[in-house]
Amino acid sequence: MKKTTLSLVLAGLFGAAPYVQAQMQVSGSVTPGAIYSDFSGDNKYRFNEYRDMRSGGTLGFDVRGESQSYGLRFFGENIGRDDQFIELTGGQYGVMKYSLYNNNIVHNLTSNAKTPFDFPQQNSLTFTGTGGTGVGQALNVAGGVPTNAFLNVTNWNKFDYGIKHENYGGTFELQSIAASPFYVRATANQKYTTGLRPIGQFNGANPGGGNVELPAVVDYTTTDVSAELGYGTKTSQYALNASWSKFADHNDFSFWRSPLLSNAVTATLNNVEQNTLTSDNSRWKIAGNAMWKALPLQSTLALRATYAKTTNTIPLATQGINVSGTTGQRVNFNTNESSFNGNVAQTTVSASLTSALAKSVDSRVYYNYDDKKNKSSEIVATPINAVTAGSSLSCDLNPVTGATLNTCSNELFHYRKNNFGLDLNWRVAQGHKLSGGWDWTDTKRERIDYDKTTDNKFYVEYKNSMLDTVTGKIKYQYLDRDSDNQLNSLNPVVGPPNSGVTNFYNFYQSRFDLAGNKQNLLKFVIDANPMELLDLGAELRFKDNDYKNVTFGRKSDTRDELYLTAGYGDARVFRVSGFFDYETSRYDSGHYVGTPPNGTSVPTSVNTGTYYYDSKVKDRNWVFGIAADWLPSERWKVKAAYIWQKTTGGVDQFPAIAGVVYTNIPNYDNFRRNTFNLNGTYIAAKNWDVNFGYSYESYKYSDAQMDNYSYVPLNNPPTTVLSVLSGAYANPTYHANILYGYLKYKFE
Repeated sequence: MKKTTLSLVLAGLFGAAPYVQAQMQVSGSVTPGAIYSDFSGDNKYRFNEYRDMRSGGTLGFDVRGESQSYGLRFFGENIGRDDQFIELTGGQYGVMKYSLYNNNIVHNLTSNAKTPFDFPQQNSLTFTGTGGTGVGQALNVAGGVPTNAFLNVTNWNKFDYGIKHENYGGTFELQSIAASPFYVRATANQKYTTGLRPIGQFNGANPGGGNVELPAVVDYTTTDVSAELGYGTKTSQYALNASWSKFADHNDFSFWRSPLLSNAVTATLNNVEQNTLTSDNSRWKIAGNAMWKALPLQSTLALRATYAKTTNTIPLATQGINVSGTTGQRVNFNTNESSFNGNVAQTTVSASLTSALAKSVDSRVYYNYDDKKNKSSEIVATPINAVTAGSSLSCDLNPVTGATLNTCSNELFHYRKNNFGLDLNWRVAQGHKLSGGWDWTDTKRERIDYDKTTDNKFYVEYKNSMLDTVTGKIKYQYLDRDSDNQLNSLNPVVGPPNSGVTNFYNFYQSRFDLAGNKQNLLKFVIDANPMELLDLGAELRFKDNDYKNVTFGRKSDTRDELYLTAGYGDARVFRVSGFFDYETSRYDSGHYVGTPPNGTSVPTSVNTGTYYYDSKVKDRNWVFGIAADWLPSERWKVKAAYIWQKTTGGVDQFPAIAGVVYTNIPNYDNFRRNTFNLNGTYIAAKNWDVNFGYSYESYKYSDAQMDNYSYVPLNNPPTTVLSVLSGAYANPTYHANILYGYLKYKFE
């Protein structure tokens, strides 16, 4: 259906070509080309992550038709490749315009992944063999290599992780004209998303049982439609917009046979796990806008209000697996509902008033309201062993007390946010401008720890442009976040009666996303043109967060950045430009190991394997680039560019504690990238251009979690399997040489 639709569009366009040519002046170009890639590496995904770099041909075109009243453009690039784009645009000048398009986007995630499961392109995964023995249990090891057939990596199936989006859509707009101040705008888009993505699952009842990395089928269809009616004059504008979106996942669940379990496949499916995938949903939204100009004090008032509702329905799994050794028994979940019905409504209102208070002073006052209500199903499950009737199982923990519960339930997140702000600008004198402002946000939300936060943000900025050759500005911003942590009212040494647990972690742990915070931000910017053809720029940025009253969790973080730019030369003859960026970041956090102590303070010394320690994560990033444009003659244009990037990270742990050996991580997401491109364009004749070039790319990656990658990680000594992996995101280091050439034919 998709290819047929596109074919009809193209046939209709070319079928109308005689009419278009007769009525319009047609011009444009057709550009056939070819790419050759010489790749060296174990995994192509990083090289091809968002593009199609296969060796082979491609095509581009750009055809334009113009008359006194109408315009038409047919544009395409990367034709025949996974990332092709085609668009037809046109319309009557000042009256109406339209577009039809096909836009394909790829996201390659991993090449040559491996799995012991059969048929990785399906949503039901199994494998050959009994499982159980030798998987998660004692292994027969020969030279450190597991002999169980399931673990023989050489026999695993190969496949690629990746997602492809195919977008088909169009827009239409009937513009306002002197005869009618109304306008109409409509859009429609349908996206087909297919492929495989990695998901991780526990291989057993507990995290200690290891993980299984699985391919999950991606088969989505997303449909978006919107329409807008507007009315505009010189002093006012009004618009009403309605939109509808439908997302459909053609697989509600994925099923996979647990390698931990030796049960034979039976009618009760005692060895088959079930995962819930992305659920279908639909969303509609109504939005209204209004704006009035030429009010007193040269004011402009803008108002906007929206209401949106998202709903979905997905069946709930009725059973799961309870793992004991190598045996799996089905568990009845006993949920109070057979399906989950999602229902989330969101209302927003915003207002903004800009005014000229005096000849040299202007202001902006704004208010934003955001209310999100979650009226989805409240699901409560009471799991019971399907074999031993009436034997209930522990399901969850009380998030406040830590008590073991025989029921588990979902949490429905909703919030209400009020935001108010004021900006003032004062032109002190010619070339001098002083600005300042205050932003206040109050948020109430459904959350067990921080149910309320209040942010107060202040800033002041000074700009100087009195010199023709130098401009600059300096800005300081301060944020004070006050958070209401409900867990601070707990007694850290008291828990449920006779439960043997305490509220120690709940009391001392803080989550930095909403923890109280004092933030300072300082920014310097300067641009200079000290001499003809020379441009210079510099930007400095300093930012730090100091989180309040934190014992366990992130305590502070800092980020500093230096950015420099320079350019020299005349672009009509020769010009060279470059940039340099250096950025550092660091965050400090506190942690605790072991059983909670019997007391209200946190011990710092070793006590039967329990202690407190600090961690510091540091990252540094360098980026340098240089580019040159050279026009040696009227027929030649030469461009060259080189970019070098390096990132290093590490984790340090301290202080020194007798009896404790820390393992610092010196390679924490380190990588280095080099790219070079040399491109030349030669005007061979009036209608012919020849473009050719060479590119070199080098990418080297090192991270503690990926070094010495193993598809079947073993304990040390290698006697038990911790996980079964598929190679997702592993071994991205590569080198590549790319040759490309294009022949452009221009006509008019």
